[in-house]
Amino acid sequence: MSSPRRVGNHTDQHYTAAVSHQPAHTRLTRAAPHPDVVDAAEFLLAEPDAYLYRRRYLELITHTPGPDGTTTTDYTAAEKYLLTTAAKRRKTLHHPTTLYAVPDPEGDVPASDDHR
Repeated sequence: MSSPRRVGNHTDQHYTAAVSHQPAHTRLTRAAPHPDVVDAAEFLLAEPDAYLYRRRYLELITHTPGPDGTTTTDYTAAEKYLLTTAAKRRKTLHHPTTLYAVPDPEGDVPASDDHR
């Protein structure tokens, strides 16, 4: 068995033990986001205007001070924004607008828009 590696005046074992004894209010914990939220974020970050989505997401994150002096961070509105925005963008990409479509002289609907 090898001995713990030394870092400065502390061994890895000592450092790890010291970190685990921090008070609960100083530890940063957050549950991992739902896979749908991660998927939505990745999708929106691949968009050309990703900086706008990121800015809005960050604006929707709220920080609330707790009674014991800790800060609670709420991602609910921000995650909901990612999910709804990604869904709208995907829908737009799957159903392109016919704004610039040339009308058929016989008045028929183009084949791509035929939903019969």
